[in-house]
Amino acid sequence: MTFQSTGTRREQNKRATKQAIVDAVEQLLRQGADSAPTANQIADAAGISRRTLFNYFPSVDAIYSYPLHQVLDTMVESMEQDVDSLPLLEAIIQGLKSDEVAAQLGQVAHFGAYITENESNGCMTANINEWQQATTDVLEKIGRRYPNADRFSIRVLTHALLGAGQAAFDEWLEHIPVDQNQSRDLSPELIATFHTLVTDAMQTLEHGITHFPLNSTSTSKDI
Repeated sequence: MTFQSTGTRREQNKRATKQAIVDAVEQLLRQGADSAPTANQIADAAGISRRTLFNYFPSVDAIYSYPLHQVLDTMVESMEQDVDSLPLLEAIIQGLKSDEVAAQLGQVAHFGAYITENESNGCMTANINEWQQATTDVLEKIGRRYPNADRFSIRVLTHALLGAGQAAFDEWLEHIPVDQNQSRDLSPELIATFHTLVTDAMQTLEHGITHFPLNSTSTSKDI
């Protein structure tokens, strides 16, 4: 199941350039540099100019959160697939099983481990800001998908999804051997473990929460 192959040629080229930049950062991290990759290093590795880099990303820190935004976009878009035949969370779980999402989650895991390791340099603060922006984006997208739902229900659903993903990441961090975290070269097995944990987290939501009142006419003002 692939959701990001559509759009105009210009949009596809833009996504391809963004992905090339993200891939360049991942490769630089795997090479185990002593310091965080600079904008010039990233641009050189991606085969673009520094100016082009900042045309696509407002800052270097924003690059680290891009895979997370991709995964969240895929999760939201998956709600539109088979919406009449699949429950909401089951549709999300099916979307998470694609090879495309597996690759995106690999970069989420890799960048997340790096950010956690380097939180003292301010990278964590920047990523928290990006996470908050991602939350706002998901709220808006789910709101557009379910225009008759009350805002509070959408907010609960959004934070449940993001919280489940955060729980999966926190659990996964405990699986990383010290030598791999320091080398920044995570094994395919560790990446697969993260993918499994994210899927399991969504399944836990599905089994524990059987219904969100997405078609309710009530509002948070009724509380």
